[in-house]
Amino acid sequence: MNTTSKRALVLMNLSAFLSGMVFYAPVATLYRQTRGLDLAQIALIEAISLALSLALELPWGYLADRIGYRLTLIISFFFLFVSKIVFFSAFSFSLFVVERILLAIAISAASGVDTAYLACFDSRQKTFGLYQGFQFAALVVVALVFPFFSEVYRESAFWTIISNGLAFVLILFLPREVPSKELRKKKERVSLRITLKQILKDWPFLIFVASASLLFSVNQMVTVFLVQVCYKNVGLSASYFGYPFLALVILSFVASIFSAKFTEILGKVGSFALFFTLSFFGVLLLVWQKNLIAVLIGVFSLRFGAAALYPLVISLEIKQTKGEQSATILSVYALFSSGIELILTLVLGTLANTHLTLSLVSSAVIVLLGLIGVLQGRKFPVIDRWLS
Repeated sequence: MNTTSKRALVLMNLSAFLSGMVFYAPVATLYRQTRGLDLAQIALIEAISLALSLALELPWGYLADRIGYRLTLIISFFFLFVSKIVFFSAFSFSLFVVERILLAIAISAASGVDTAYLACFDSRQKTFGLYQGFQFAALVVVALVFPFFSEVYRESAFWTIISNGLAFVLILFLPREVPSKELRKKKERVSLRITLKQILKDWPFLIFVASASLLFSVNQMVTVFLVQVCYKNVGLSASYFGYPFLALVILSFVASIFSAKFTEILGKVGSFALFFTLSFFGVLLLVWQKNLIAVLIGVFSLRFGAAALYPLVISLEIKQTKGEQSATILSVYALFSSGIELILTLVLGTLANTHLTLSLVSSAVIVLLGLIGVLQGRKFPVIDRWLS
């Protein structure tokens, strides 16, 4: 690996680490309430942000393939930095809406583009695992540092501005990706319509993406939201919830870092089977809810499987783009996955509101369907080529 590639990877990982240190995350809802918002308003601005992120996902990917990944990332991190300043200064509903709009622009701009940029220098699974690992490492720092803030709301928001400002500065020093002349010509003449037609033509790979997204969606809903109800059901006091949260973040970091090593030992098909099986077993333990130990093993197993799978899926998606219109195609995959996550979140959340066990059983079935979808995908040459 040459010096330029090393510099690009180091700067991207450090930027991911710094931007991931959102120190006010543990009290994000309470912070907004102290600034005058109620829960209905908080839910509304979150919905606005999510809708805008989905709407901008594909346009940003298409634009990034034309103006360059580096410039797109600079714009993204700038909007992210400004959003934190607005968040710190906001004392009204309208300003919090502005903050979420800026955040939606930043997230949709970086989505797919960050991995496409990394792939210009090193497209190995290990690279994406390390990149995800730095994002989880930031959450570890947040969990460790947060208890030391004396003025929790003000200090956590202020230091988030500092960390995101440093991330933006580092992004400015990213080396420019230089596509080949042949690829540059293709980027200039390939329209969005043709690109979308190309993606739909490879519909088996979309099924593969959907199958993996089933696990990621279940992981997000269960390990972030539903597991808290499980903790309560087995007698864990809310004051101790921070400990399993920290353990989950550390576990996610480890799973990301060693994802490539598992694949090296087991192969791609073996890795998919292991990660899905661990996740399925984890959800079943949560359904059982015999005691705290069972719940902890269950949520750890689910999170480890999902976190270890993600770098492998991203590396396969990168290969599928063939380096042409990478940001556009990756944005389509991300949009597809987000749509699935949105639907499953609504379904599983609605079920959990009336019957937690039914929601968890449904989650287990969904994970199993994801595994079947991935393994059945080997019948299609476009998938078998990457899994072999």
